[in-house]
Amino acid sequence: MQFTQNFFNPEIREGFEISAMMKRAWAAQMEVLQVVADICKKNGLEYFADWGTLLGAVRHQGFIPWDDDIDICLKREDYNRLISILPKQLPHGFVMAGMYAGTERLRLAAEVPQLRVMADETLWDFNDYMKYFHGFPYQRAGIDIFPLDYIPKEDEFADIQKIMIKQGTNLLGNWTMLESEGKLEESLHAYEKLCNVRIDRQGDVKNWLWKLTDAIASLYHKEEAEYITNYTFWIEKDGYKMKKEWYDNVVMLPFENIEIAAPAMYHEALTAQFGDYMVPVKGAADHDYPFYGHMEGELKKQIKAVGFHGSVEEFCQAVSSGRLRV
Repeated sequence: MQFTQNFFNPEIREGFEISAMMKRAWAAQMEVLQVVADICKKNGLEYFADWGTLLGAVRHQGFIPWDDDIDICLKREDYNRLISILPKQLPHGFVMAGMYAGTERLRLAAEVPQLRVMADETLWDFNDYMKYFHGFPYQRAGIDIFPLDYIPKEDEFADIQKIMIKQGTNLLGNWTMLESEGKLEESLHAYEKLCNVRIDRQGDVKNWLWKLTDAIASLYHKEEAEYITNYTFWIEKDGYKMKKEWYDNVVMLPFENIEIAAPAMYHEALTAQFGDYMVPVKGAADHDYPFYGHMEGELKKQIKAVGFHGSVEEFCQAVSSGRLRV
């Protein structure tokens, strides 16, 4: 993937300052997106830009200026196929992280538990990593991938499903607190009763529960539904549901210097999600911005340790261009 040097210059968009490092983060994620998009195309799978990434594609023809990540989604049937395909078809250097990863290290590597494709730092020489990812120096460049699941037509079934998913995610989100207060076993027993399951306490209980909530989310099929949703958002926001026909077809939209797949009826989908979506609401992402902020101090120490005396940006330029090897 080619970028002009001007792409990496700091700039102000919509009154928001975007740093050179953020531009490098954007470029790195677009490289990962291309890897996933190629696998989807090869296997007849349809992906869609999701959430802020879809909004950015339509409103900004790229990233929302104050966003720092890429999210995509697939309808459940394609999502499940992708999970089975990725370990076999990802090129060397890339791995699948999240609840379906093969090792605990990779299961814990995903910020969200669903699915993440990322560069695995154990498989890259740092100099090659910097060259491939356009001078982005932080490990594990990647994108998050979510399933779109079908909401049953019967409100009673949908409500029960939502309760089971929400209580499961609340249990997982409050795990440490419940454990410290001695209430974890009581909460696990209550969830077993709600879902009519038996939780094996001997294995990786948390990951087993994540898989259970994912299975509950996928209970219903296309023929049983009028709407689809990302349950991660729907359990918190009732309005986050889209008519399934809005995602029947794909269009390609400009996204920075590439194109990204979107639902053909993206106007309807974005209106359901955001209302008057063409009016920007300035702010940061729904997580700490930038996502690499907690690693900046350590990077500066490492740069100093190798004897480089320029700025972080000068270091990134030197290593990614091959003028400096570390």
